[in-house]
Amino acid sequence: MTPELKSRIKTALFGVTVLILLLTLGEGIGALIVASVLSVAMLYEFTSITISLPDAKEKRFVVLGCAWLLQVMNFWMAGAEFALVCLSFLGMTAYFLFTSEKYNGDELKQHYREMMSTIFGFVYLAFLPTYLVAIRLTAFGKHWILIFLFIVWANDVGAYFAGKRFGKRKLFPHISPKKTWEGALGGWLTSVVIALIYKAAFFRQLSWFGSISIATILSVVAPVGDLAESFLKRAFDKKDSSSILPGHGGFLDRFDAVVFSLPVMYALTRLF
Repeated sequence: MTPELKSRIKTALFGVTVLILLLTLGEGIGALIVASVLSVAMLYEFTSITISLPDAKEKRFVVLGCAWLLQVMNFWMAGAEFALVCLSFLGMTAYFLFTSEKYNGDELKQHYREMMSTIFGFVYLAFLPTYLVAIRLTAFGKHWILIFLFIVWANDVGAYFAGKRFGKRKLFPHISPKKTWEGALGGWLTSVVIALIYKAAFFRQLSWFGSISIATILSVVAPVGDLAESFLKRAFDKKDSSSILPGHGGFLDRFDAVVFSLPVMYALTRLF
């Protein structure tokens, strides 16, 4: 076992323990805390990568403040997330508009690009995490959240080790050279096994067909979320979003697939 893998495992064990305790014992408040921390941390890393003009700190403060308010207000006004996202969009657009007067030429173009990337990042990393709370507050919410996380994590772990051992055919070499089709297959098999074990042991209300279907669908969606974050890092020539999580990089590196899959999982809870 390499030092990097040891560090990766230690960080994962600590993080998983904290997440499970908050999401199972904390109910809606626990889910709100997790969603808020993930949203703010991931957006901080995202804006650190995408914003480069001198007013970067000011822009970051605006978008992080809007993200935190979205999480809290959506918790107290359930079902208002779309209205809150629209209000945030209007507010951030107005902010970038009224601060544009200090820029000209190429800097004005960059300012506009930063507005577009910030709004995209807000929808991606502030709006999507609201589904974590929505899932937790549904019937059997604790089990939906746990089986979701275990499937996504199992897919990542299975893909990592299967790719290391059997990987030959590249999945998307232009964006993520290390990902392989063999790894993707290993991730899917691991996800299905974990989903079936969890269903049998803890979630008997969920059908066998539902368990396999959810694991299969998430095994497709989660890697796309991972690739989307790899796309960002490749575009900005970054290896990791940050170094805050030993062995894993940053929050954006670790939770990209989780956040990307949340709205799909919410739809699956309604379906099954």
